[in-house]
Amino acid sequence: MRFVLSVLAFLILAGCTATGPTFSEQSSATPDLKPEPGKALVYVYRLDQFRGSGVTSPFLDNGQQVGSLNRGGYITFQTDPGMHEFRTDVIAVDEPLTLDVVEGQTYYLKIFTQGVWRMVFNTVLVPKEEAIIDLRGMRYQGN
Repeated sequence: MRFVLSVLAFLILAGCTATGPTFSEQSSATPDLKPEPGKALVYVYRLDQFRGSGVTSPFLDNGQQVGSLNRGGYITFQTDPGMHEFRTDVIAVDEPLTLDVVEGQTYYLKIFTQGVWRMVFNTVLVPKEEAIIDLRGMRYQGN
């Protein structure tokens, strides 16, 4: 019985892992991804952590859903310049990021979970150099 439960738990958690082409494969297919005129480009990625692995994270830009992320996944989207609140929309606690987005810029946002007694989904701005390292094995979950 313990074996059956272990296999079942594994299959459930495996189903909550991102699928799609890796960042490296996607970058090879579209190497010149840049902000559209009058917009900014945003990469959002979710670390492949065990904590929160059974939760899909809808991601919001000023209250509008722009994608959903499983652990180990990433999305990209174009957005208008100005003040933005970026956050996940999960049952756990969401720690938003407020950012003044500038036209023509590219932003990298990382989602990670923390907490013991209550799970917190954090969204933070990271430098491109850190994001590129984190993104290498991540899988694209965009449209």
